[in-house]
Amino acid sequence: MKYGVAIDLGTSGYRAQKIDLDTGEIKRTVITLRNPLPGANVMDHMDFAIHYGQDLSHELSVNAVKNLFKTLGVEKEELERLSVCGNPIQLSIFQGISIEDLAYAGERKKQKFNIQEQNRSARIVSSKEISGFEDFNFELRVPPAIKHEVGADALALIIKSGMLESDEISIATDYGTNAEMALKVKDTIYTGSAAAGPALEGQQIKQGKLASPFTISDFDFEDGSLRNYVLNEEMKTVLGDLVDPITGEVIKEGQIEARGITGTGVIALIEKALEHGLAVLPNIETPDRTIHLQNNIRFSEKDMHEAGKAIGAIRAGHITLCAVAGIQMKDIATAYMAGAAGTYMDASKAQK
Repeated sequence: MKYGVAIDLGTSGYRAQKIDLDTGEIKRTVITLRNPLPGANVMDHMDFAIHYGQDLSHELSVNAVKNLFKTLGVEKEELERLSVCGNPIQLSIFQGISIEDLAYAGERKKQKFNIQEQNRSARIVSSKEISGFEDFNFELRVPPAIKHEVGADALALIIKSGMLESDEISIATDYGTNAEMALKVKDTIYTGSAAAGPALEGQQIKQGKLASPFTISDFDFEDGSLRNYVLNEEMKTVLGDLVDPITGEVIKEGQIEARGITGTGVIALIEKALEHGLAVLPNIETPDRTIHLQNNIRFSEKDMHEAGKAIGAIRAGHITLCAVAGIQMKDIATAYMAGAAGTYMDASKAQK
């Protein structure tokens, strides 16, 4: 049996799928709970690579991918094709391509340090051309990046969404640690990116965590009480506790405990809080300025303000693209979401 593996080299973690190349069937999905490089954002990873060695960074990335092969259950002789995507920095580190031209934006700085622009076009190469994979025999496929701002993952979203085949005005956003976005107006695509994920998933939200088992990922109201939905060990949504959002009292126990809240949970909670009068932007309107979730997890007014910064960054990116394109936000007919957060996001709650 011959298999292919598709991997998104994400800033917050790697996501891999084992695929039957004959049928196209996805046989298994595996994720890591963090990037193999130290740090929680792309600037941290770039800084580590520049100061501690790009060879070391490449080795860490390759070893993480090899561990994914083992967890997926793909034997060396079974692996025929590996397709990877990610932002330009993650893709460059994995392939062993220098990232110095990405680290320094100014042309004078590049000239001073004799930094050469690297070729990041699409490529299909043998695994033997990538350091660390010499004893493998698979074909590596790498889509191109679009300048510094938009990586191969966002390009894949643009293509797979079908927006290129449509005449309507549309926008695609890859909601990850870095929100990459593309606005299509007539025959022109405007691209950009904004900081988003970390503020929603642990760096700024006190009890926030990356999407992982036992984290709250969604909410609904039932007769005035707040229903929590929690990810289980298989990353599937399970019924959590029904609680009083003002006091934290458990009205009805759910099927699973929770240890934190994800970025998708933050978006869903804010949407429900606004709908049911628990919040009037930018503040929380409960007596203690806190929304109480299950297992004594709390969402404070400070958390609300920090989430607002991330949401505002994404919103500013969208507005800026529209301004450059000469349109209004209301002119956008369709918005596409993907990425670590976009995949699990409730689209209607995100839109509101």
